[in-house]
Amino acid sequence: MLPPSADSLNVLARIRRWFGLRQDELADYLNTSSELVRSVETGRRGLSQAVGMAMLPLARALPEPIELLDAPPATPLPPDAPAPDAKELDFHRRECLARAARLRAQAGKLAQQAHYAHRWRQALPALLPPPDAPDAEQAGWLTRWLHRRAKLLSAQDVTRWHLLLARARAYETQAAALAGQ
Repeated sequence: MLPPSADSLNVLARIRRWFGLRQDELADYLNTSSELVRSVETGRRGLSQAVGMAMLPLARALPEPIELLDAPPATPLPPDAPAPDAKELDFHRRECLARAARLRAQAGKLAQQAHYAHRWRQALPALLPPPDAPDAEQAGWLTRWLHRRAKLLSAQDVTRWHLLLARARAYETQAAALAGQ
């Protein structure tokens, strides 16, 4: 049995990523079990001589590890790949725009609520009943009602507003990318 090394612990995972294999598919190719592939990948076991020899042709076909790290995030398809389905891409583009619009509408409601509260806070001093109002019960009710209207958004709502806009921008960016296909 070969001792586990940093290369052998990662080489099976690299082979699987490079060739698009699941653990069970690589195990079939290597004529071994999925459990062994999983154990080698996690470092619990080393490669046997037979498995090491069986994987050698695949390992030789791998690029250097640095190439995997430096690979562009969106590797282009080979030139002989068929053209994409334009209707499908356009459907997804329109769906992204619709989702972005819904998210922006939700964010808009929160922003509108914040603006209304801001306006109420500005008007509050002139609207509050005087401390010596004759009808204390009515004045108390009105004071509570005015303060509820002037209440700031919670930190959770402000966070939600930011996240809604971030998600909307992501969908819009995706739609723009799909439009350029």
